[in-house]
Amino acid sequence: MKGLWGYIMINRKKGILSIIAIAVMASMTLTACFSERAQDEDIDGAMKILGRAQEKENAQTQNIPEEDLHSSYIEPLGMEYDTVSVPDCTVNALFNVKDFDTEAGTLTFTAYTEELFDAVEIGLMQIGDTLKIGGSEIVVESIQDVNGDLIVNGGFEEGGAELTSAGGGTYKARSMDNYPTYIELGRSTLPISEELTISDSYKDAASPKTATYEELQDYLDGLDGASDSFNYVSTTVMVDKGKVVDITRNWVP
Repeated sequence: MKGLWGYIMINRKKGILSIIAIAVMASMTLTACFSERAQDEDIDGAMKILGRAQEKENAQTQNIPEEDLHSSYIEPLGMEYDTVSVPDCTVNALFNVKDFDTEAGTLTFTAYTEELFDAVEIGLMQIGDTLKIGGSEIVVESIQDVNGDLIVNGGFEEGGAELTSAGGGTYKARSMDNYPTYIELGRSTLPISEELTISDSYKDAASPKTATYEELQDYLDGLDGASDSFNYVSTTVMVDKGKVVDITRNWVP
């Protein structure tokens, strides 16, 4: 996804947030599908981040209370996903072998994207705020800054959360083994392209099993047990011109 983003530097020392925003042109790729309208909203969101940074900077000189600038309820950034008219993109996907319909030539899958948060809202987060993360809501009782990462309520192992910079004016959550948290976008049924390529490293990261459209049925017949299920943490689906053109499953330790 391409957009205009601000470069935001956050200094949390002594509870003071100083933000320097410099407009730059940058490219940013996310594993999510967005409509043209959503792309426009993404650019608007970036401009809002810059605007809020300036608002905060101005407020400091005007002695406006910080509590008047921040939201006590912090949730992931909003996004759109059209389950019928899916644009060209790559998404994390959840499905199993039964979701392939080789007679109809389709694949049904549930799309996911990484959970992202507005860096300004995270920078203004205070004790007592509510953070919606990983589908749950937690009341912020403690915030620790560990080399730029924010540890809320002792981290996810203690029922809290861990947030790290994702670039582009955003933060992402970090869970077990540093995996991000994800948001469900919706379920789609799309035709499978005759140019389909499959790369499956489920059992061996060094030697992925590959297949083409013509080899799809043999590939599916060879799946068994746990390899029947494709998890969104390890699997991506690429959509081009409304068709599934690539399925990649990575080895996950």
